[in-house]
Amino acid sequence: MRVNVRPWALPVLLAAWSFSLAAQPAKTVILVRHAERAGGVSADVGISDAGRCRAEALARMLADANVKRIYTTEVARTQQTAEPLAAKLHIRPEVVPAKDIEGLVAKLRAGPPDEVALVVGHSNTLPEIVKLLGGGSVPPIGDSEYDRLFVVTLTHPNQATVVTLRYAGCAP
Repeated sequence: MRVNVRPWALPVLLAAWSFSLAAQPAKTVILVRHAERAGGVSADVGISDAGRCRAEALARMLADANVKRIYTTEVARTQQTAEPLAAKLHIRPEVVPAKDIEGLVAKLRAGPPDEVALVVGHSNTLPEIVKLLGGGSVPPIGDSEYDRLFVVTLTHPNQATVVTLRYAGCAP
């Protein structure tokens, strides 16, 4: 059986295919550093009162953001930062070791399209995660900086757009 294809059909089909790819829902990843430390840098150090206030502010801010997955590290302060939002949304955060950045990025990429994930990480891991997601380089995060929030939208394999925001904490 022979199929006759009009000369204009291939460009039209390619255009339709390209449009369908572009119309696919994007994955969004929101990344924040853990809230203010109570003191020290060991893994069991939690967040301070100011950190708890910031974690509550984050939960209020992201309550309607369609977050379906939350990732933290094994470090107490990341888990405590995520806890208010996780409780509000009835989501059990998944713990991924801080050193397993590539494993985390693979999980983020494998998630369903149109899903929003929250990652609570560290000043030294967040820039690398953004880069591996295809968002390019972001400025380093200072040791006393807890208010930066990255919204990364995965647009194509190894390509993403990044919006950097600041969110308020609480007055000391």
